[in-house]
Amino acid sequence: MTAAPSVLTAPGPTAVAADLERQCAHWIAAATTFLDAEEFASAGAWRSVEAQVGLPLRRHLGQIVEELIDIGRATVALARAALRDPLALPEAVAAVQRFRRRYTQVETTLDFFGDAVSSRTSPQLLAALQALDALAAASMEPVLERAGHRPIPVLTYVDKGMGASILRADIRLWAPGSINPVAAIKIVRHNLYRPTSLFHESGHQVAAVTGWVPALEARLARALSRDRELRAMWTPWASEIAADVFAFVHTGYASVTALYDVVGDARTMLRWPVGDPHPIGWLRTLLGCALCRAVYGRGPWDELEAAVLSLYPLRRAEPTVRVLLDRSQRLLPGLAEACLTAPVPGIAGRPITTVVDPARVSPGALAELERVAGAALWTSSHWRRAEGIRIVALTGLREAQRPADAPAWIARARDWMTAAPQAA
Repeated sequence: MTAAPSVLTAPGPTAVAADLERQCAHWIAAATTFLDAEEFASAGAWRSVEAQVGLPLRRHLGQIVEELIDIGRATVALARAALRDPLALPEAVAAVQRFRRRYTQVETTLDFFGDAVSSRTSPQLLAALQALDALAAASMEPVLERAGHRPIPVLTYVDKGMGASILRADIRLWAPGSINPVAAIKIVRHNLYRPTSLFHESGHQVAAVTGWVPALEARLARALSRDRELRAMWTPWASEIAADVFAFVHTGYASVTALYDVVGDARTMLRWPVGDPHPIGWLRTLLGCALCRAVYGRGPWDELEAAVLSLYPLRRAEPTVRVLLDRSQRLLPGLAEACLTAPVPGIAGRPITTVVDPARVSPGALAELERVAGAALWTSSHWRRAEGIRIVALTGLREAQRPADAPAWIARARDWMTAAPQAA
């Protein structure tokens, strides 16, 4: 005779409270593993950034983990209180859910930095990214110093894709209450050895510190005061334009050609996606050419502009966008002037060009640097330290000017970034 199935009764408050304690034990045990930074990156990977940002970063991440574990212990106490008092059960249930979410946020934070550090997977990549750490910090230092701001440590990492990005220092991380202690800049592989985008991203950091974006937005609005539609189109782009200008004043024409290689997708070059903070690729490239013309006069940027206009004629744009592009094109000289002269509040309302002079990366100035330094430019620790950013500008310029020799210039840039510099 078959036995009758047992009747399962609904679990009471005690069973629920006991299971809450069990859940907490699991999440605390998992969180405790985070105390070992090697759960997310190897010891060698962490050592690769110790001199620049590794120690303060690991200290900060360790604090986040300790706070997570403290929250877990407090949650366990609530679960145990619910074992004694069923009226405390709702609070304990809510606390466990909060702890679960906090765990995920902390894990996301640690995973991001672990992946960034772990991208230094070979001696060549390690050397290149350490060089980029130093170059990005050097690009920000004069402006930050003028603004009375402390230096900002930089962690660069390499990843796939078309464009670079930044997780700015001093913004909130995924873990609540956690403030990012470093500027984490992604460099994409195709631009690793032509890293003008590095200065675009450090420009975002500088702009945030100095209040540049609202001032540039106001200057663009003034330049477009007679055209309400263009004013509404251009002013939301101020943040990305400021970053483009920062890259331009540091690396000149090289920044324009590198930018065009990123945005020059036939599917998007003439499109205006709603809400996109980046200028339309067509206008963004032509604005770069206009910046070059405003500072340097005639030059290879004129040929680049002609090529863009030939390859992407306005008739291929959507009709409502076409008229805005046409009107914008006619105003580009004035817009370029507005970009170069906009006051930066953090540096006493002076333009960015008073701190970083774009004339230092004109083709003529870079040729003179090449002549004076000679072969030592590519091997000397003195030249790397004193003129590293201008060397990036020079290699990018030569690659753009001499397409047949582009592989040789990329190889030269790679050798320069990855080889140990010799004493001066």
